[in-house]
Amino acid sequence: MKLIQLKYFCGVVENGGFIAASRELYVAQPALSRQISELESEIGCQLFFRGPGGTKITEAGQKFYLHARKILGTVEFAQADMQILPNQLTGEVTIALPVGMASQLAPLIVRGVERIHSAISVKIEDGLGYQAGQAIDAGKVDFGIIANVGRLHNVTYDPILEESLFLFTKRFDADPDTTSIDLAAIQDIELIMPDRKVNVRRGLENAMIKIGGKLNVRYEQQSLLTIRSMVRAGIGATVMNWPSLSDLWHSGELDARIIVNPGLSRTVCLAVPNARPLTSSAAATYDIVKGVMETEIENGNWRGGQIVENHDEFLSDDALITTTD
Repeated sequence: MKLIQLKYFCGVVENGGFIAASRELYVAQPALSRQISELESEIGCQLFFRGPGGTKITEAGQKFYLHARKILGTVEFAQADMQILPNQLTGEVTIALPVGMASQLAPLIVRGVERIHSAISVKIEDGLGYQAGQAIDAGKVDFGIIANVGRLHNVTYDPILEESLFLFTKRFDADPDTTSIDLAAIQDIELIMPDRKVNVRRGLENAMIKIGGKLNVRYEQQSLLTIRSMVRAGIGATVMNWPSLSDLWHSGELDARIIVNPGLSRTVCLAVPNARPLTSSAAATYDIVKGVMETEIENGNWRGGQIVENHDEFLSDDALITTTD
């Protein structure tokens, strides 16, 4: 069994097929198929179903993928560790960030790492929360920040903070509206929200059902950029965490009202894929990211956020926590 075969196998799994994997791995498709066939012969089982409907991984392939990814992660760890000079950390560290937190945290993370470990290069992979979770779960990144922890199984969590959710609306007055709003009152407001794949939408609906209410989602948009622009235009409101739209509050364009009766909050964690152990550089970067998150809370830049003190009581489901005020 060759490492290149394991790399090609994982590439096919993670890219959803042979054609996409051949492009990503810069290898001709016939050569890729040959290596996979030789791997199947060597381990004595079929890893993929191949047919008119495309390539699908078998049950044996799913089991073998966990082993292959763990082996490759160990090899990558060893290679990175050998490249480290005495007293100097170097190399690229990839971090998955939900897009709703990336705009606030990414500059602070990059500058923090540059200041302390100038030879480390930070790569930010931002996307929707569930996309960040998938990247962490598959071991495509060194670690990441995630709020919906319930659907991932191949990761180790470190709960960092609890964040409240806010109703964001267009600001029409000179002074901001700082009053709270009851959850029940939100059902009378036209909302612009992402679909149910996104943790905030799913959790908000579950919370509304518990009080016998119903969301009024007038527009469903997946892009945070589009949601931001529509709320700025006064087309509707949205429910998000503070970092997603905080810059528009500071610029005077939006109001942000914390939701109460019950209040809604969720646990934000740092997560490391089990199949990809942290290198020395990744571990140092992890500590910096954790420090950045805690500092943002302590300095009041993450409104509605509180540092988690008891790590045994963090959220283990992918729904929002509802708390009685």
